[in-house]
Amino acid sequence: MLKSYLYLLFLIILPGIPQLIVAADPPEARNDYPYAVLSVDSIDMGQLLSGGQAQGMLTLTNAGRYDLVISRVRSSCGMLITTWPAQPIKPGEQGSITFRYDTTRPGSFKRNIVIHTNAWQKNLIVPVKGEVLPTKGNPSD
Repeated sequence: MLKSYLYLLFLIILPGIPQLIVAADPPEARNDYPYAVLSVDSIDMGQLLSGGQAQGMLTLTNAGRYDLVISRVRSSCGMLITTWPAQPIKPGEQGSITFRYDTTRPGSFKRNIVIHTNAWQKNLIVPVKGEVLPTKGNPSD
């Protein structure tokens, strides 16, 4: 009977062990890579007027010991356009990612900015949300 309990306990604990190792994230594990720190976890653009300017910026800091390279920044939709630095970000320095949202379609939106890097975290995802308000005289009113 004791053997059955130990086996059951082993089956419950075993799947969680790799997650505990990753969650610990000791600083020593990051020493061989750049380490990206974002200025924000998510972006709320609030309410925007249709046809108006909707742009923003987020900052990426290299907290690692090696150059941070942003190889690509993409969005989950063509309505969100991004630009990023082409040059590597040196240790301790910052780079800016700018974005703009096409406000021609009224309604709520939720999109993601996906940042592909050589950092320890590899890909960073920043959710972006907001609402485009229709203007008077808009056919969708």
